Amino acid sequence: MSKDYYNILGVAENASKADIKKSFRTLAKKYHPDRNQGDKTAEEKFKDISEAYDVLNDEKKRQQYDMMRKYGGSYAGASGPGGFGGGAGGFDFSNMGNGSFRAEDLGGFGSFADIFSSIFGSHGGPGGMGGQARPGRGQRQQPTAARGNDLALKLEVSFEESISGVKKTIALNKPESCKACSGTGAEPGSSQQSCPQCGGRGTISTAQGGFSVSRPCPRCLGRGITPGQTCRVCNGTGSTKVKKKVAVNIPTAVEDGAKIRLRGLGNPGRNGGQNGDLLVTVTVKKHQQFERKGQNIYTSVELSYPQAVLGCKVPVKTLTKTISLSIPAGTEHGTKLRLKGMGLALNGTKGDQYVEINIVVPKKVRAKQKKILEELQEEL
Repeated sequence: MSKDYYNILGVAENASKADIKKSFRTLAKKYHPDRNQGDKTAEEKFKDISEAYDVLNDEKKRQQYDMMRKYGGSYAGASGPGGFGGGAGGFDFSNMGNGSFRAEDLGGFGSFADIFSSIFGSHGGPGGMGGQARPGRGQRQQPTAARGNDLALKLEVSFEESISGVKKTIALNKPESCKACSGTGAEPGSSQQSCPQCGGRGTISTAQGGFSVSRPCPRCLGRGITPGQTCRVCNGTGSTKVKKKVAVNIPTAVEDGAKIRLRGLGNPGRNGGQNGDLLVTVTVKKHQQFERKGQNIYTSVELSYPQAVLGCKVPVKTLTKTISLSIPAGTEHGTKLRLKGMGLALNGTKGDQYVEINIVVPKKVRAKQKKILEELQEEL
């Protein structure tokens, strides 16, 4: 096990969900990228913290993770009757190199066999045999439930919407389980038979670089059965396109490229598996005046040469209002003036706004202006 999620979050193995959530919030606030701009170490730490929380806060994922931590490194050394070694009723890991390992061999070990099935497929493992799936021991196995694929789309918001947050409604034309055949692909009332290509498993495995890679059977589309007569509504695919509207909550201070996951709105699962998710990537339109970097806002104003030399007051827009900004006498081109606390509010803190001074030099001057400038040049 490459990562110790309990150690990453700084909690005990028997920690409650409340303790895990509390530790995550504390660490996430400490290592959040907006508070550690340019710090790659903090960025990686934040990713690890988020990954650990995603696993330990989900009861099913946590149970699987705990079992992998407990048994993952000790199978080869355990033995004896009913054990994980070569004893009676046990499992010998030495088989993994000769193509004979199958998840079914874990028989009595309950959900742990399911974990291996999800990793290696229901009938293949490291060094497994390529080609068509093999039938089970004595009877055809039921095809394994598989999660549906995720869907992805981009959603554009204005700069103002990205700052304040907004609720957007998007129209989807997404596949869902066919109601006419309940996702089986068979015409209601018609007979079904075990798929001859995959032996009813729903997956086939092929050898790649010493490993056996499982994929859905192309003939039965992962269902393990083929219909005697295909469904007239979905043409045997088990799914139909459905138009629906979905509300997406864009959070306050969302950044360009941020991803929002909508659970269960992806493609339908196979064989009773859960639906995939919809991943929405937020793109923020560029603003004519403002540019955002973390919590800080950047803008600019144009001054004439006399204004820069003598000093003046100019109107400047902020995120909430227009203010009168005093320009000190003798301000140079490219100077950045700081407006403290006028940036973006995030996690209880406020950024700043920086106003860059651009001195505009006229390309053409009238005779009178030229004479005044020549006199000024002589004086300077």
